[in-house]
Amino acid sequence: MNDALDSLAFSAVAALALAVILRHFGIQIALPLIAAGAVLSLSPWGPDALSDPEIVLIVILAPLVFGDALSSSFLDLRKVSRQVLLLAVGLVIATILVVGGVAVWVAAMPLAAALALGAVLAPTDAVAVSTVAKKASLPRFVISILEGESLVNDGTGLTALRVAVAAAIMGSVTLLDVGEIFALAVVVGVGIGAVSGIVLSQVLRRTRDSIAGNGLVLVAPFAIYLATEALEGSGILAVVVAALWIAHAQHSEPGASGRLQATNVWKHITFIFQAVAFFSIGMEIPDVFRRLPTGELPLVPGLVVLVLLALIVTRFAFVFGIVGLTPQYRQVDGWGRAAVLISWAGARGPVSGLAAFSIPLTVAAGEEFPFRDVILATTFSIIIITLVLSLTVAPLARMLKISGEDTSTEVRRIDAQLARAALERLDVIIEESEISGRPLDPVVVQRLRDDAVARIEHAENLESDHVPEQDAAHQLSVVSLSMVHAEQTELLRIRDDEGVPDAVIRPIMRDLDVRAAALEAR
Repeated sequence: MNDALDSLAFSAVAALALAVILRHFGIQIALPLIAAGAVLSLSPWGPDALSDPEIVLIVILAPLVFGDALSSSFLDLRKVSRQVLLLAVGLVIATILVVGGVAVWVAAMPLAAALALGAVLAPTDAVAVSTVAKKASLPRFVISILEGESLVNDGTGLTALRVAVAAAIMGSVTLLDVGEIFALAVVVGVGIGAVSGIVLSQVLRRTRDSIAGNGLVLVAPFAIYLATEALEGSGILAVVVAALWIAHAQHSEPGASGRLQATNVWKHITFIFQAVAFFSIGMEIPDVFRRLPTGELPLVPGLVVLVLLALIVTRFAFVFGIVGLTPQYRQVDGWGRAAVLISWAGARGPVSGLAAFSIPLTVAAGEEFPFRDVILATTFSIIIITLVLSLTVAPLARMLKISGEDTSTEVRRIDAQLARAALERLDVIIEESEISGRPLDPVVVQRLRDDAVARIEHAENLESDHVPEQDAAHQLSVVSLSMVHAEQTELLRIRDDEGVPDAVIRPIMRDLDVRAAALEAR
């Protein structure tokens, strides 16, 4: 256990250092981190690869999936729930069966091990799909479908993996046994996830200490996962359900400070775990191929090619089957091209790699898990190939002439509505202050009213006498940000030259940081 934790700690430090450098230069982190992990593993001073499946599941996979779900939108998922469920449940089951059949045919794998391979490769990578989809400027509904699918299929795929592993360990199971294991995993997982999400949401709503609240969310995935697994449910499914509920509840409240902190904290945590996952996959690759028995090594290239083809063909067939059998989709302009893009955007990533790691080393009789290293070698190869193929999504979108919607008009309309709501609230506050005998300062009132009116006029004025509206908005953000930076520089000068203590300086700097972050996000 200590060796596993040491390897994990070393991987985290090395992966994070390299990931920061890659992000600084605007480079996608996945493939370079896999390559770096493999190179380090081959070096004499490299650490041992991760070998404890429980460490992988609890320490890496649970928080990684939780972070992905926490950044998702329940409302966006609900709008495309039918498509998402068909892909995340129906396509997952189809993928497991097809890939399992290929593995039995090509490698003569036992059925349970073959289905485990299918379950490992069924989930698509949320981060890779989301990043590519947004860079390709895809329509919002396509992005929602891809993100929703890649999130929900984590739970369904890993729950199916649990069933396949249980079948392999037990050695001999009936269809009824499989149904019972799957039903128990789903019911307990969804139940504990929903209850945990509701309870945590209520606690977060009632606590005024955002640090304590976010600390609770920080440990939540570990506690939820362990509790669910102890009751023989799917810990990963529970984590996904709980995170979706918490995310929806947090974004249904008007308060901002806790939400901002939670979003920033989990954005960083997810980035760290993604980096560690990719780096760990790279570290494991040399060991996996070294461990492969002589008789199994020749199976891998052919298995990789046929499994990859099975994944692509199954995805295309399933997506176009949905479109073909649903008249309302065929009537929407561009759905055929969108279906091509959705079919092609099926990259596998850290969830598949970590799921393969999580397969136990031995079965109940103490024998090695059948074809475990073949499953790992195939999975890692598929991850690398599909990540490379994901780089073609943006060119494919341009070739198909698919582009995202222009939301600037809608954003302006909403901003005008918000400003009007603010003005109405200001009038109520003015009236209440006069009734109470403590009227507001007229200068303050006029400034607030002018700001709101200016926002309305800015939103409704689509054409400026001097510069286009977008240019004016950009100039406003750039100049305002530069002014805030000047304030920050002056504040640091005051601290250094005048000896003002940090107890005074830091709260002021924190306010400036919030203003700067808001301007940078525009």
